[in-house]
Amino acid sequence: MKLTKLSLSAVLAVGAFSTALNATPLEEAVKGVEANGQVRYRYHSQSDFATPVSSGSKGVDAHRFSGYLQLISPISDSFKFGTSLVTDIWNRGESEASSPAGDTTSGNSFTFDKYYFQYAANGLNVRAGKLEIPTPWTQSAAISGSRGNGVLALYSVTPDWTLAGAAYLQINALNSHPYAPTNFDSNDNLYALAAIGKVGPVGLQFWAANLETVADVVLFGEAKFALNGFNARGQVNYLKLADQIGAVEDAGIFYGLEGGYKNQLFAVTAGYFASDKDQGIYSLDADNDGFIRFGKQLYYRTSNVADVGTAFVKGGATVDKFGFEVGYGLADVGSRDQDYSEAYGTVTYKYAKNFGLELYYSHLDLDNDTRPGKGGTTENANDEIRFQAQYNF
Repeated sequence: MKLTKLSLSAVLAVGAFSTALNATPLEEAVKGVEANGQVRYRYHSQSDFATPVSSGSKGVDAHRFSGYLQLISPISDSFKFGTSLVTDIWNRGESEASSPAGDTTSGNSFTFDKYYFQYAANGLNVRAGKLEIPTPWTQSAAISGSRGNGVLALYSVTPDWTLAGAAYLQINALNSHPYAPTNFDSNDNLYALAAIGKVGPVGLQFWAANLETVADVVLFGEAKFALNGFNARGQVNYLKLADQIGAVEDAGIFYGLEGGYKNQLFAVTAGYFASDKDQGIYSLDADNDGFIRFGKQLYYRTSNVADVGTAFVKGGATVDKFGFEVGYGLADVGSRDQDYSEAYGTVTYKYAKNFGLELYYSHLDLDNDTRPGKGGTTENANDEIRFQAQYNF
């Protein structure tokens, strides 16, 4: 989208570039600037806030307004400067809680989420600055996903294969993960190498990384294919914790498989994924999209937990502007002697090309293991509803 369609806030933000670029006149600095972004509202309600395992606050209604604006300014044919501004305003009111009735928690933020320089020419693409961290362990589609100060380089060796290298400082990946290693330091350095490509209809990617004080070595591999509507994906991840993390076994393997069929009218997918029996850490972001996962609630209760096996099935259909999806999953958490099950349904409505609505309902059950000596018959449940309105530009 060109400058003529930018909002006032965008024009003011771009105007700041003219000062940074040796006081270049505004009309020159904004020439060719592209902008894109998102504005989103969410209403979220749970019958048992935080987690079904807790005995505390119940009944939460949350309102959240989020948005981002990304600006990309050309410096030359192969050199660009990019930045993004993110805002997040939320309000949460609790009832029937352990805290005083009517207690309300709110917050707001406005930050420069990314700012980087990019060079792209002759198959080489290099970005340096504060930017997203698109590794399998930190990949996130969230408005404020994993970010870090560093360098990301991609080089197209052939039309089908790309090599990647990354070095990040002060990453913020694990800070929000509910089951992150307790001694994670946001100033940790992340180094990664990758080969990404395809052989015929099969897509492949291989990654190796080191995360300073958390993981000495992390290895990831994925193979996937899609042919005549049928698709399949398999993943395996090996993570060896750093020596200073001694609470669990130091090495663990995650693996996942899924397959299905998709056409213009409907899609169906079934799969299974599991964490290591002794060391379950594999994801470095609370909203990780790089690994096979399932559910609206189940993932957040079981990711990075040892000895978890999750089986799931989901299916959806599209009718005109409406989309429908239902899913059901079962997770056996051996390390806690617990079983989870989740059923959800989602309805979407695409009002226009760039504007859509979404509503889902999810029911999560937790059953403690009823085998002799394994904790009795305690049961818990959580119902979750979320409505979303989103505009992309």
